Amino acid sequence: MSSLNSALLVSRSGLDATSVWSDATSRNIANANTAGYVRKDVSFTSLSPSSGGAVTTEIQREVDSSLDRIYRTETAKMSTQQQIYEGVQAYTAILGQPDDDASPVAKLTALQTSFDMLVNDPGDASAQQGVLDAASAMAQSLNDTSDALAQVKGEVETEIKYNVSDLNTALLKIADLNKQLTATTSGSMDSAEMQDAMGRQVEAISAIMNVQVRTDSSGRVSLYTAGGTQLVDGSSVNDLRYDQSGGKLYAGTAEITPGASGVRGFDAGSLAGLFTLKDDTFPTFQSQLDTMAAALVNGFQGADTSLSSGQAGLFTDAGAAYDPASLPGLAGRISVNAAVDPSQGGTLSRIRDGVGATSAGAASDATQVQAFQGVFSQSVAVTPATALAAGMTLGDYAANMVSYQQAQGTQAQATYTALATSAQTIDASRQSIQGVNIDDEMQKLIVIQHSYAANSKMMSAIAQMMDDLIQAV
Repeated sequence: MSSLNSALLVSRSGLDATSVWSDATSRNIANANTAGYVRKDVSFTSLSPSSGGAVTTEIQREVDSSLDRIYRTETAKMSTQQQIYEGVQAYTAILGQPDDDASPVAKLTALQTSFDMLVNDPGDASAQQGVLDAASAMAQSLNDTSDALAQVKGEVETEIKYNVSDLNTALLKIADLNKQLTATTSGSMDSAEMQDAMGRQVEAISAIMNVQVRTDSSGRVSLYTAGGTQLVDGSSVNDLRYDQSGGKLYAGTAEITPGASGVRGFDAGSLAGLFTLKDDTFPTFQSQLDTMAAALVNGFQGADTSLSSGQAGLFTDAGAAYDPASLPGLAGRISVNAAVDPSQGGTLSRIRDGVGATSAGAASDATQVQAFQGVFSQSVAVTPATALAAGMTLGDYAANMVSYQQAQGTQAQATYTALATSAQTIDASRQSIQGVNIDDEMQKLIVIQHSYAANSKMMSAIAQMMDDLIQAV
């Protein structure tokens, strides 16, 4: 009778183990296309017949931590470049290419052409109007481009706040999962599912910020920035905070601003890309625009012999004369002097005679117009902040400026494409290990079915033997 009891226990344990195996396999099939799902396998241990036979010991997640780490790294780099090229693209769509009619290059060419026409007939009012129109279009082009850059800057600031909010949400979820894992049996299905959820949160964070991940034997995660600043420890979280006025990012009280010296921050992810745009790319673009505006305001002011000290020339800084101390933002303020615009009470002939002329000069006198033409052949004064070479004429500077700004987006896009391909290749390798193969899982179900049928048949046979023994007694 004891042998029958042992056999019954073995069959019962076989059914229980088969049930767990079936549940794990069914979950695999159901989640074959679920992002972040890791294939589950069941580990079995054989005991003595008197102890119950086969039992399940652990639900295993089929993961490769090295591939996970490499994939997170590539994803962070990819997100950086994607953010940069998308941000630059949003601005350069307004800037245009050097040969586009609406670009500053085309407007500058039109302005130079209008002076070339005026010099042939300085007294022609229509030619003077042509210069006024071209000058107004030039100023408006710089205004519009500067405004577009300011708008994209504002969008970047907003995106930084969204990224910080998303990060804080993900960090809190990781802390909560750590807490739940503490109360969950290690190796159970619940524990494995929570580790899947943990993996999804870590990958979401990695797309925003490259991080260091440390996982204990129970699946609990400690999270740090790439530089080593702690973000999550157990259920404790260092919330991220963005100080917009100072342009700095903090984790708790520790600064982690990307690109800042002496901080243990991070250098990849969409948030790093946004800071690159905010602190590096866009300030360079603005400096280039302002330098071009300065070359126009200062150049025409210096070429105008009719002006008194402190008097503005053909182009002004919002009506004022050029002041090198007010260079930042000049492209957004540059305007044509009202003194030459009849619609603003000015006199059109001053385009020929000089903005400071108090009376009309000889209609055929092209001396001042020729001086204005000389502005286009002068070298533009550049600073290192423009990242452009010195010694260029105004026309060459404008063309190089537009080409440089367009190239920043193009280069970032090319780098993003290469990194995306690399990330996809790594993910394919990763999925071959941890992903679900439907054919393999269906074959498991067949084995499970046979195992279940065998154990059921054994239990039926044992039950019949017990009935026969009872009846015999």
